[in-house]
Amino acid sequence: MTPIQYHRFETLKAGEWVSQEYINEYYGLKWPFQDDLFEDFKAWAKGTSRQEDSLELVSRYQIESFMQHHRVIPHKWMSARLGMTSQSLGLLLGKLRILGMHPQRYNVYLGFISESLPDDLIRNLGSLRFRTFSDHNSFCERLHAEIDKSLELKVDPLFCTTSVRLEDYPKQFAINFDCITLEPVSGKHQMWLNFGKPLYLAPDRCSKLLYAENYEILSSCRSCRLEPGNLDLYQQFLSKDQVCG
Repeated sequence: MTPIQYHRFETLKAGEWVSQEYINEYYGLKWPFQDDLFEDFKAWAKGTSRQEDSLELVSRYQIESFMQHHRVIPHKWMSARLGMTSQSLGLLLGKLRILGMHPQRYNVYLGFISESLPDDLIRNLGSLRFRTFSDHNSFCERLHAEIDKSLELKVDPLFCTTSVRLEDYPKQFAINFDCITLEPVSGKHQMWLNFGKPLYLAPDRCSKLLYAENYEILSSCRSCRLEPGNLDLYQQFLSKDQVCG
């Protein structure tokens, strides 16, 4: 773990308050919020009876609660849910009218996207409407192919950093971001960490490879009593990597 990553770990372990820099790097959001988002967030925060954020430190719990209440997620996170880069998501949003979808419905606030976008894409992209997907990889592959066919848009895929490092075949599409390294991570290679976050909020996730690599530091924060599945595979990879290095 690099010094910057260790600092993030210590900050998350300490509680809900993080820096503006972390809000920007992890969520892809600019703090303080601006315009309508600022006004709506401020009005919502007053009704929660929680302490308001300062300009120096920000409550990530409050931001995530706001997201949950308004059914939105950051643009950066939505790109991972769709297995594509943020740039490709921006291009996709610009072509929604071709499908009879209205971009303003999904660009709810600057930096936030309605969480209904994936389901609405499936309903409006003809060949996906009645499809079922075996896993996230299947969903991303079919979605990207149909976007190319229907919208003439070549999607730039977002792959899991751990999957690339392990040389998986096929490579795993990202679905979330590691809260410590900030790198994209797939469902296959992620695990949950327990930093005392409220249970009604989405869990904090990290790569199983990062966990294996920093076991003495991270094992006290895993969310389950049992070790993550296939931990030995990550340990074996690290051993071989050290030998080759």
